[in-house]
Amino acid sequence: MKSRTIKIILGCIFTLAAIACVVKLASILYEPKATLTATMVATTASPTEAAYTHPDENQAVIPTYTSVTTKETEDPNAYVCPVDFAFLQDINSDIYAWIYIEDTDIDYPVLQSPDDDEYYLTHNSDGDYSSAGSVFSEAGYNTTDFTDPVTILYGHHMQSGAIFGNLQNDVTDDSFWDSDPEIVIYLPDRLLKYKLFAAVPYDRAHILYYHNFYDEETYDNFFNNILSIRSMDARFHEEYAPEYGDRVLMLSTCLIGDSYYRFIVMGKLVYDSADPSVSAT
Repeated sequence: MKSRTIKIILGCIFTLAAIACVVKLASILYEPKATLTATMVATTASPTEAAYTHPDENQAVIPTYTSVTTKETEDPNAYVCPVDFAFLQDINSDIYAWIYIEDTDIDYPVLQSPDDDEYYLTHNSDGDYSSAGSVFSEAGYNTTDFTDPVTILYGHHMQSGAIFGNLQNDVTDDSFWDSDPEIVIYLPDRLLKYKLFAAVPYDRAHILYYHNFYDEETYDNFFNNILSIRSMDARFHEEYAPEYGDRVLMLSTCLIGDSYYRFIVMGKLVYDSADPSVSAT
């Protein structure tokens, strides 16, 4: 009787051990795909994009500057900058421009770190750590005078709507898109205006890393391909489509619903207060 009891106890122990092994194996084999995908993407991503996902809203500290206005001052004889860049650059010398889009929440300083292209992914315009980051460009690919064939400004898609959080929703709203929207860039010495010609979902490849827009064929092929994208979230104003020699500004953020893709908003320069060869519309 005693021997039989011992055999039953040992049998139970072996059964429980076998069940534990099966559960452990299942947890390894069926690890959530999202976790595996995030790991694979992060290790194969191109410059900047590897870290450009999933900001923590609880650490999103976004400065506001009450002494700065972005209402344009009309002066037919000279450009009078309405942004107090002296004040801003006393706070952070990396601030070099201001971006404004009417009827949106986009009304921010633009920054560029001279030695770390990923710095403003995780730092605000005061230079403090913030998961919201800033609106920024990369010194490795763009100057700060917007004279490159293509300039790209990056910004996180924040759930709160901050930075570029509402960009996709704004530009895909038909009433907004049909209003002939433009991006306004204020610089200390000039005013730039860009007419939006495309807003499209795009893969996460680093555009400036893989495309030399100083090459005419590359330039033309890229924008022809952009205008051929078919998506429910794509919007176009083909009358403003660029030709080689035109300067283009792109805004890049995460695609809603899939942060491993991007949503890119593109505008062609149509006005430069310091360059009369660029005609205003």
